[in-house]
Amino acid sequence: MTMDGPLALSAPEVRVLGALMEKARTTPELYPLTLNALVLACNQKTSRDPVTDYEEQEVLDTLDRLREKGLAMRVDLAGSRAPRFRENASTAWQLERPEYALLATLFLRGPQTPGQLRQRCERLQAFAELGQVTDWLQRMQQREEKPHTLVRPLDRLSGTKELRYAEVLGPLPEPAPEAEAAPRPAGDSLRERLQQLEERVSQLERQLEDLLG
Repeated sequence: MTMDGPLALSAPEVRVLGALMEKARTTPELYPLTLNALVLACNQKTSRDPVTDYEEQEVLDTLDRLREKGLAMRVDLAGSRAPRFRENASTAWQLERPEYALLATLFLRGPQTPGQLRQRCERLQAFAELGQVTDWLQRMQQREEKPHTLVRPLDRLSGTKELRYAEVLGPLPEPAPEAEAAPRPAGDSLRERLQQLEERVSQLERQLEDLLG
């Protein structure tokens, strides 16, 4: 069962589904995710907007709702002590790879410009040109498959030229404050990459502890 139109998913459902979609591509060796790994993925301090602090029970309840909608699945692996979870939206919604990457990034980071999406989708899907991102965003506004609309453009922020796009399956985004129009410092990208590497090392350490335990 899938749902079409705005507010089909709650904010926690958007975050949990986005985290599952992201980790399926960026850490396939740890996928499907345990509940603990999924909670950590939802509450990352980088590549998330807003930053959340979900408890295990809230994530588990959210998974139950996503499973009822056919957008997530529980997987019991032989030899694994803990159940694992994976996304099913890519199948339920018949997402093509670029759609998958753009939607997951919008789920995790909110409204973004095509330029931001091209940079932030890099680990999920490389776009050679900015025009490719724009073309896919336009296709995602009018699809043959359900949901027929995945994204919509928002009004430009004051002092900016690029349109921002938002996913339409979750709560409508709040109007952005004017301060968000200011350009990000050049060092932000490097800091994000460093933090991502630190989180990756932490994930591998946890996996090693599970294997040794």
